[in-house]
Amino acid sequence: MERELCLITPVRLRGKVVHGFGRGSKELGFPTANLEIQEESWESKAEEATATSSGDQRALRHFAESHRTGIYCAFGSIEEGVGGEEVHPVAMSMGWNPTFEDVKAKTIEPWILHHFDEDFYDCHLRLLVVAYVRPEVKFESLEQLKAEIGKDGDFCRMSLEIPSLACFKEDPFLKPWTQKVQDMPGIITSAQLQEALSQLPPLLESHTRLFLTRHGETAANEQGVLCGGGHESELNQQGLKQAEELARELRECRFALVGSSSQLRARQSAQLLSAERNDVSTAEVLENLHEMRYGHLEGARIADVRSEMISIAESWRHGKLQERVGGVEGESPQDLIERVLASLGKVLRQNRGQNVLLVCHSWVNKALIAHVTPGLGLQKLLDVPQRNCAVNVLDYCCEGTDAGSFQVLAVDLVAQSRGAARF
Repeated sequence: MERELCLITPVRLRGKVVHGFGRGSKELGFPTANLEIQEESWESKAEEATATSSGDQRALRHFAESHRTGIYCAFGSIEEGVGGEEVHPVAMSMGWNPTFEDVKAKTIEPWILHHFDEDFYDCHLRLLVVAYVRPEVKFESLEQLKAEIGKDGDFCRMSLEIPSLACFKEDPFLKPWTQKVQDMPGIITSAQLQEALSQLPPLLESHTRLFLTRHGETAANEQGVLCGGGHESELNQQGLKQAEELARELRECRFALVGSSSQLRARQSAQLLSAERNDVSTAEVLENLHEMRYGHLEGARIADVRSEMISIAESWRHGKLQERVGGVEGESPQDLIERVLASLGKVLRQNRGQNVLLVCHSWVNKALIAHVTPGLGLQKLLDVPQRNCAVNVLDYCCEGTDAGSFQVLAVDLVAQSRGAARF
């Protein structure tokens, strides 16, 4: 069988590793990783897309629909660091698996050319696809299929050592453990608000621009107390001042909606931001945008539970994003992002072509920014800077092939009187 290295424009893919048909290791002897492609990624129409339809899923679908089926060369890495924080060569199959008759939809099955001592189901795999090798073929026997897969692996391994391809191994996308939001090209980070706003691109008619803001400083912030979705705290004098300063700097921006979560500190901040405006007179309260719930840790002094919080943070960094704060009554990053995306999608679609200002909370903002920023991912939420009364600017696509997707334009912007952050 002929194999030819046909370079393509590099494609970046990210997906969750799930159980497939169980043939890779058991029948064929090649442990392929099956990437999850949600059914709605194939079936949903653009107008039915929701905020919960991730950019990762759209990218997987687009690759499968726009590229020819067959074998590809790629580099890959596992976000959660299984087997070490390394980038490996990959031989990847994309198509219908014609040798088998039980495949009803296209699949993407990377074979990472490396031995792992443990499986990595439910981990997230990043792929940089760089070349096409051969079309898919229906083989007459499993033995013939196994022989050709082995040759595919050898061909891809050698091809990826060619200098013109080997350089892609250093692509930052493949090394999420080294990335922070302030390193992302095109995102203004921790700058003065007015200066940053002047640098933003014009808003497209098909998009909504979200000014996502954190509430002002609270008494709980000042006292070092954990104040999550199940605990209330008023703005202190500093927090009131921060909100008033921000209101002055946003006075020239026009908003179709000013809103907040249902929690007191967010509502107080939103009320100050909406006061004396000509475009909106009151701040609306939106459901499911409250802070992450801390379970039995609500109201605890941070100094008293520091070791437990550090342990939870390390779990998140290693991809255990379903681990909850404060036991069963608390929330995990995965719980948080699911409710936030669903709530935001509805509001943003209703205000297409306009600006929306929402006051939320530290973990809400951090989780959203990390989740929707290519190259980061939810496990990097701890690295997103977010000061009290900081503004983050994101564009949300309401229609077309990218419907439901966010683009992060700016993070952690503050009023001029507070100055820019230093790193």
